Amino acid sequence: MHTPRKSIPGSRQVGPPVWPHHLVGWLVAFMFATSATFIALRVVTPSDGTQVLPRPGAWTGDGVIVHANPGQTLRDRDLVTAIDGVALGSAGHSWRVRAYQPGDRLTYQVVRGGDTQEVTVTLRPADAGGLRQGWGTILFVVVLFCVVAYLYARRAGPATAALLVLGSGLLSSTIAVEIGVSAVDIRGGPFLWLYLLSTYAVYVTCFGGLAAFVLLFPRPWPLLGRHRRLLPVAYASPPALLVAWALAALDAASSTRWIGRVVAAELSIVMAVLGLATVLAVARYLTETDPVARQQLKWVVGGGVLSATLALVVWFLPVLVTGEGLLPLESIGFAGLPLLAGLTVAVLRYRLFDLDRVISRTVAYALLTVLLGGGYAGVVLGLGQLLGRDRPGLAVAVATLAVAAAFQPARRRVQDVVDRRFNRRRHDTARNIQAFTSRLRQQIDLDTLTSELLAVVDQTMQPTRLSLWLRPTPSPESLQRDGGTSPHRT
Repeated sequence: MHTPRKSIPGSRQVGPPVWPHHLVGWLVAFMFATSATFIALRVVTPSDGTQVLPRPGAWTGDGVIVHANPGQTLRDRDLVTAIDGVALGSAGHSWRVRAYQPGDRLTYQVVRGGDTQEVTVTLRPADAGGLRQGWGTILFVVVLFCVVAYLYARRAGPATAALLVLGSGLLSSTIAVEIGVSAVDIRGGPFLWLYLLSTYAVYVTCFGGLAAFVLLFPRPWPLLGRHRRLLPVAYASPPALLVAWALAALDAASSTRWIGRVVAAELSIVMAVLGLATVLAVARYLTETDPVARQQLKWVVGGGVLSATLALVVWFLPVLVTGEGLLPLESIGFAGLPLLAGLTVAVLRYRLFDLDRVISRTVAYALLTVLLGGGYAGVVLGLGQLLGRDRPGLAVAVATLAVAAAFQPARRRVQDVVDRRFNRRRHDTARNIQAFTSRLRQQIDLDTLTSELLAVVDQTMQPTRLSLWLRPTPSPESLQRDGGTSPHRT
């Protein structure tokens, strides 16, 4: 007897869209090539010790606002307007600029505290200070790339190819951003344009991979089967919007203001892609009928929610309240590790249906810790007041024994309450098995028992295919040959 996998009447199977793997390979190679070229030029290009942060407010119409460490000639938040008499706002479109060497002395015109003044700066070899400061973010993108590369190697396909584009773009652009450019690089030339290409352009392009992944995972969106060009459009839309915005902003009064508008456009496009991807992922989860696909989406969404919660609780909210995070800001990349774990489980389908158990156990032990910790503190304080300060050890011993005695009953009670809310499948499975066991003692009809057994297994385990084999009744000749063994069925 077989129970086939349920299908929706009137639906048709939609195959995965064809996306040539060599195009993905060329795109990934282009991202890494631009980043590697920028890093190589950064090593041989002298720096003035500052960094222009990738924020719209750092690129103004008069020049750039620099970030500098203490002890430097240029100070943090200085507005550099000109270098050796050349205004930065009018120099960015030039392709040919003078090449400097370490040790050259340049005159900077800066606005500091509202006053304009000239400062002499000595150029020096570039260092990797930005990489050291952003080690947490770099560690996260390196781990992300390793994970998506492993997933692509294990399950090569359009969805994992989109993840590979996302991971490659984030790795290459993040390293370029952390290395950064100094104020002397804003004069123009190929180095500045290579920086813009390897950071903002590559960063926006990789989010096309995110849009494609949402359309393809866990199963291709049915609309992709009817409109094959929708997938290339998802890849190309973010960089195309950035190019269109950059061309529309060419009438800016200065090159630095134009770059600031491009940076603002990049942030807007990324936020729009993230918002649309979130809405589409939620919509696909709510409309998905396949239990395996729903569980895959649940792992991805659960990992993302946990990562966002960690970032808010450990870094962003404490910064808003106290001005400092619970951990250094450089380690914020660790908040993305739950998202990577959920993504890995969802793609590989390893222990896919353990998410409800993980959530219920986490919530149960958290509540148990709070309850027993509060009870322990209450017993210690109460007995301390009754026995006085002369016998504090007795209060601690009694409280410890009370908590130890209450641990197992409290754990079972809390776990049962949590399972009813967060792990309904386990709770309902136990109830169905208990009900089937009680009926089994009273049921003697084999056909009815077979139907009930198949129904219980389908409800509790949710298999895609279910069959029951019954051993046939032996013939009288076989019974005589076996020594008169009584017939039975399995």
